[in-house]
Amino acid sequence: MKAKKSTPYIFLLPLLIAFGLFLFYPLAKVVMDSFYKFSFLNPSHKIWVGGFNYKWLFTFKLYSPVYSYFVGALLKTLIWVGGSVGIKVFLGLGGALLLNSEFLNGKRFYRTLLIIPWSIPWAMSAMIWYWTLNGQFGIVNSLLLHLHLINEPVSFLAYPTSAFISTFVVDAWIGLPFMVIMLLSGLQTIPHHLYEAATIDGAGDFVKFTKITLPMIKPVLLTVSLLSVVWTFNSFAPIWILTRGGPVTSTTTLPIAIYNTSFRYLMFGGVGKASAMTIFQVLLVTSLSLFYIRTLKGGES
Repeated sequence: MKAKKSTPYIFLLPLLIAFGLFLFYPLAKVVMDSFYKFSFLNPSHKIWVGGFNYKWLFTFKLYSPVYSYFVGALLKTLIWVGGSVGIKVFLGLGGALLLNSEFLNGKRFYRTLLIIPWSIPWAMSAMIWYWTLNGQFGIVNSLLLHLHLINEPVSFLAYPTSAFISTFVVDAWIGLPFMVIMLLSGLQTIPHHLYEAATIDGAGDFVKFTKITLPMIKPVLLTVSLLSVVWTFNSFAPIWILTRGGPVTSTTTLPIAIYNTSFRYLMFGGVGKASAMTIFQVLLVTSLSLFYIRTLKGGES
């Protein structure tokens, strides 16, 4: 009898070991490293500094007289994630509704075409967009010049505002297919008789959308939005390939700032300070995840 009760725990043991080795141990190591001063060039030479690294996050300023390097990166990250995820959700829902429409021909072709950006490695997608946005011979500039919307080529990645917008648009383009496919799967689970009953009652398209479609796909919408927020928050390759966090620090989000602090800015950075940044990022992403999960459970109750 005892053997039967212990059997499930035996099968769970490999999972628990994997969690311990690949999640809890690295996280505990990062927490410990955040209290030391050391460089990756000499990782064995560690100096205990206590909470100095956390204080440094809010006091060290670089290129900005107002915000510290960490706070500036955090604010840019929140805006960047909001812009990218907002585009994914808005266009993703619109694309899913279009592909689910009865009046659209060639749905299989469009679905196949849609998955291409998602199937391409993120680094390769960023490289494609790097050449597409090139100020001298990029396709975007060629089209704008041909349509007489601009008089001379624009260096989208050379100016802070245009570079910031370009990076989160590229990130949205990379993640949009996933959003469309997942929301489309949610739309296809809605019973058709609900729309038929609403039509008989005289409901219009807007009422059907707000009273039937949105409530029915709310769990899917919240889930894919959570995944998109987490992935976008940790996104590194698109920004690094397009701008490397520049011009100056205009596209330096937290992943870029952590990399710079740990491996590039050795004079005033270090692994310990980068670890402190990582802890804040983990806490913030975890808080957002718990908020989404709580919202999702609230909607199901």
